[in-house]
Amino acid sequence: MMRIFIIFIIIFSVTGTVWSMWLSSEIKNEDLKLKIINKKILNLDEKIRLADAEWSFITSAKNIEYLNNKYLKLQAIPISDISSITLKKTILSEKIDKPINIIKGIN
Repeated sequence: MMRIFIIFIIIFSVTGTVWSMWLSSEIKNEDLKLKIINKKILNLDEKIRLADAEWSFITSAKNIEYLNNKYLKLQAIPISDISSITLKKTILSEKIDKPINIIKGIN
């Protein structure tokens, strides 16, 4: 009886040791994967911040005005009344024009 108990204790100790070593190895692997993922997240955050800064510069009013003056030389059209704006005939303008015609007909 004592022999069986000692064999059971030895088997239990060996399997417990092997299991704890395997678990420690798995934890190290998962920790390494987590570090790699965190580095990727930091790289993506940096790229997003850089893209945001570039977009802010590109779309700034001063830069758009500079690019217009350098390449396009577009001039602003003075508008005295919003009703003087004419839309090109598109699907969208037809959808917009229908309610306006209805409103004009009511008035």
